[in-house]
Amino acid sequence: TREQMAALMYRYAKYKGYDIAAAAELGGYTDGAQVHDWAYRAMQWANGTGLIQGRTDTTLVPAGTATRGENATILMRFLRHFEAAKYSNT
Repeated sequence: TREQMAALMYRYAKYKGYDIAAAAELGGYTDGAQVHDWAYRAMQWANGTGLIQGRTDTTLVPAGTATRGENATILMRFLRHFEAAKYSNT
């Protein structure tokens, strides 16, 4: 699901020591309250960093299946945001 992908990426970022301080307010999405408690902080982070955006302007669809395209996009955004920054200072 989309919230599982957020949790996976959040935990990986935390494990790697990346900045996990970003946090978006999910209340602007009509289904923001449907994010499970175990994934809420991760979804705030993923949305705040731009890894996961709403499926529409007003919905996150947290329990919806993440498509192959969405997963690829999330991974590319993660790499661009975190991994590329790691090498830009060398």
